[in-house]
Amino acid sequence: MSDESSNGTAQICIDLFAGLGGFSSAFEESDEWTVYTVEINDEFDPDLCADIYELRPTDLLELIGLDREQIDVLVVLASPPCPEFSTAGNHDHWDFDTQTPIHSDARQAIALVYHTLGLIKALAPDYWFLENPQGRLRWFLGQPTGQVTYCQYGRPYMKRTDLWGEHPPMTYRRCQRGSKCHTANVEYDGTSATRVLGNTKAERSKVPLDLSASIRNAVDDVVENPPPEQTTLLARADGGNARQRDTNVDNGGER
Repeated sequence: MSDESSNGTAQICIDLFAGLGGFSSAFEESDEWTVYTVEINDEFDPDLCADIYELRPTDLLELIGLDREQIDVLVVLASPPCPEFSTAGNHDHWDFDTQTPIHSDARQAIALVYHTLGLIKALAPDYWFLENPQGRLRWFLGQPTGQVTYCQYGRPYMKRTDLWGEHPPMTYRRCQRGSKCHTANVEYDGTSATRVLGNTKAERSKVPLDLSASIRNAVDDVVENPPPEQTTLLARADGGNARQRDTNVDNGGER
């Protein structure tokens, strides 16, 4: 497998907690990108079968076979397990008054997220995305960089999903509660949406291809059309500038 794209550059995407590979699926479809998947379950046939918690940055660079300086564009995607952070369950694992864990599983989940962030920071990617359903992970990572709902990316269910990281300019598509664009949402609609999520945990956790494509297209746009090193911003009366745009788009729904 070559690490060079058709234009001769090394454009690498690392998919951590890859599962079925939904998060990196659009990168996988492109001739411009080389994807490396990392997953603890060998049934998904990852490029590296390993526990993320046991990995070091050098392990990932060895997987790629390049030094960081040899990689022209590096994107890291991460989907850490969500059960401990989901508002749908495990309520007895947390002290809600102090927003702290009181169960070993919750503590381990937090440690895994922070270890993942350490790997990402050490790799110094050009862009990175960490996704999780809207929930208790906000207690530790703060407000996400953006939020999407999966019904805006080709899925029949809502699933409010937070995205943290260093992102290229992009639009985050999301709907409102009560919109008719989705079948159901467990948390907000009060009915089980599992009938449309898939038969397995991996299927229910899979990031939509359309969301992966939206991320890849945003990265590709910056790679192909890099912004000038210095930009003069036009002041506006509201204190913003002419280069800014609303990147959180609410779509559809009766208010």
